[in-house]
Amino acid sequence: MICAALRRMTAAGPWLLLIFLLLPGCAKEELPKTYLVKGKVVHANGKPFKGGGMITFTSVDNNDRKGYGVIDGEGAFTLNTVALRSDATSEMLNGAVVGDFYVNVRPTPGGNMDDGSGGPPVGGGKSGFTLKEKYKIEAKELNELTVTVK
Repeated sequence: MICAALRRMTAAGPWLLLIFLLLPGCAKEELPKTYLVKGKVVHANGKPFKGGGMITFTSVDNNDRKGYGVIDGEGAFTLNTVALRSDATSEMLNGAVVGDFYVNVRPTPGGNMDDGSGGPPVGGGKSGFTLKEKYKIEAKELNELTVTVK
């Protein structure tokens, strides 16, 4: 009786080994950890950046790590991250990864970006403009940022 049980286990052994080898391929690929980022774009005088546009946070350490957001008519934005998988698919994640970031602001063409100072509106062409100051995203539930354009 013991010999028969051993024979059955030995016969199933290669199949069990194959199953265990294939299991890691079935596991869901781990995506980067992101943290919620909300903010407001303002002029140096504190007035909201009106007119809308796009905002991109690019990691100082890795140009491939970016957070993207839409700036609404009152200067508010929320960031999202596009996570790429090894099989060339992607997924939109809420928030952004931890780190220091350069910020690029791309105003909506023809938007009202006047800061109320009577000076010329902030420009930058199709690619917008990148701010000199770096911004930090931390490992906390909500990062609230004020991005100042000068």
